[in-house]
This record gives sequence, structure tokens and C-alpha cells, in this order.
Amino acid sequence: MMIDEVLFLEARVFREFCTLFKILPSKANEIFKEYQIWNYIEDSYEGLHMSGDDYIVNDISEILKSKGAAI
Repeated sequence: MMIDEVLFLEARVFREFCTLFKILPSKANEIFKEYQIWNYIEDSYEGLHMSGDDYIVNDISEILKSKGAAI
């Protein structure tokens, strides 16, 4: 796994998340940090990188909802 590939996936998914939920990047970053979404993406990269961005954002939103995040 190359760091650049992980960062590229994180950037795409983050942008899609902000757009979908109409949330500012600063707020989305707070949510990603608080609920360890950045770690989830990095730890799950091997499985996630073959999925579409929409699928990954949906997966992240389900994780956040299950943890009680307000999005």
C-alpha cells in the first residue's frame, strides 16, 4: 500500500462526504477525527479501494449513524 494512494482515496471520499451532507470541510474533519473515520479508511484501504466512492461514503455514514454522530 502506498501512502499516496491512501491519501488520494481519503481526499476523494472526504470531498464526496462534504458534498453529500452539505457540510463544511472543517466540520467534516472534526467528525472524521472524533469518530476515527480517518483511521477506518487507512486501516480498511485494501478492501475499500476497490469500491466506488459512493459506496465508501455510504459505509462511513452508516458507521457514523451507528455511533450516534449527528450528520
